[in-house]
Amino acid sequence: MNLVTRLLLPLAAVSALAAPAYAQSYRIPVEGSPAIQVDKQAGWTENYDAHENLTFFASDGSGGLLFRVIEAGPDEKMPDSGQIAEIILGAAGANPYTSRQPSSFAGGAAEAFVSTMAVKDGPLFDIIVVIRKVDDRHLAVGVKMIPQSTAADKRKLLDAQFAKAQIVTR
Repeated sequence: MNLVTRLLLPLAAVSALAAPAYAQSYRIPVEGSPAIQVDKQAGWTENYDAHENLTFFASDGSGGLLFRVIEAGPDEKMPDSGQIAEIILGAAGANPYTSRQPSSFAGGAAEAFVSTMAVKDGPLFDIIVVIRKVDDRHLAVGVKMIPQSTAADKRKLLDAQFAKAQIVTR
């Protein structure tokens, strides 16, 4: 299965939708490296899916996060981050990104791609895809999914959860 196909199927999951206490640590992929490791806030739910995604959802419905490591095959060239973001957003049914800006993710420099997504009979979501190049064959991806109606204080809690992600190589 080529790189684009491996991206489209699993990242379609993006469309599935007080001071934090951090209860437990999770990593994706579960085995191998590099991986994204993140401590989950109490009151959030986590889900590993069959497509190697790790998602966290706030119990109050204020947002969700998706984490994934993308690996290119030995003979594949990793596409540009903008191309990866378009694949992710397209698979989720989101609009193309409207801005591309420097960011940070999992302890390093990254790029953020900002978009929106309408959910049938539901709210409009802000979708922020953040991509960090780990090495020549690996990208760390974090996706923030936030209903536009989410209050500023709840957005800060979501950002605090997102900021807990780190790259591990063991």
